[in-house]
Amino acid sequence: MHIKEFSLAWRWTQSSHAKLPEEVLKKLHPLSLEEAKLVADSLPQNFPPGATRYTSLDEEQTAIQWLVQLPISEQRIIISWDDETAISLPWSVFCEFWDDFCYPSSDDVDICLENGQHFLRWNHYEVFEYDSSAI
Repeated sequence: MHIKEFSLAWRWTQSSHAKLPEEVLKKLHPLSLEEAKLVADSLPQNFPPGATRYTSLDEEQTAIQWLVQLPISEQRIIISWDDETAISLPWSVFCEFWDDFCYPSSDDVDICLENGQHFLRWNHYEVFEYDSSAI
């Protein structure tokens, strides 16, 4: 599936939201319905008790001082919104544009490495949960 056919593409292709550069859009790879369901089915309901919580009230601070310091490097990640909606992209793209993937008040998003290891969750009340033992 091409990114412009993805159900959430409006978030990154319309100037009323965020119009990401074409070279960035080319790095976004929507998962098929079957792949999205497999990812969603593998996600835990709750994060481990020792997970780190980070409130993301300052978008710039979140990207610069917290996300980029997580030990993910240049891996691709998978973002899952639900059992029908997931996308693969480079970690660096997520770090730069994270707030275009995680909307406050509406999104609960799970983030995995491409190998399926679940390490990050965004809650609609603007808090990240990070499981360092997953990396």
